Amino acid sequence: MKRILFLLTATVLIITLTACGSPPALKSDFSAMFSTQCGDLDYAGALNKSGDHLTITMKEPYTIAGMVFDYSDSGLSIKNGGHRTIADSDYLPDSSVPAALHNALLYLPQASYSGSPNGRDSYTVTTPYGDAEMTATDGYPTEITEPHSGLSFRFTAPSDPTEE
Repeated sequence: MKRILFLLTATVLIITLTACGSPPALKSDFSAMFSTQCGDLDYAGALNKSGDHLTITMKEPYTIAGMVFDYSDSGLSIKNGGHRTIADSDYLPDSSVPAALHNALLYLPQASYSGSPNGRDSYTVTTPYGDAEMTATDGYPTEITEPHSGLSFRFTAPSDPTEE
């Protein structure tokens, strides 16, 4: 009888512990609108991340609206209107909005879970410039702070690229 009671208690304990708080899987591939502030300017745009491929389309400020920064295995392509050029991503200043966003999201698959304060899952993303702090809801990134530039990016209306 003691053995059955012990097994029953152990089973209930194991089920209870495994049901606790593992966060939803972090989406490293997603599409979202983003916004940030750099100096006195507000920047906004759209991004689509799929594997190592990241496309950033700038919406604000108006002086760079429509510019597309397309990072892939083969390098960086910058498009504006009907013009396109291939560029070395190392030539973009690390503190520029596209470079900082790329640097922060490049290491997203290696993010480590660090807790759930305020109902949002928190992660640490280790980059060559230090640890980027990130929050997520339902596995979708909602905010990330890139450590080198100090820029904090907010993401809205996330979606899974496979659903589009």
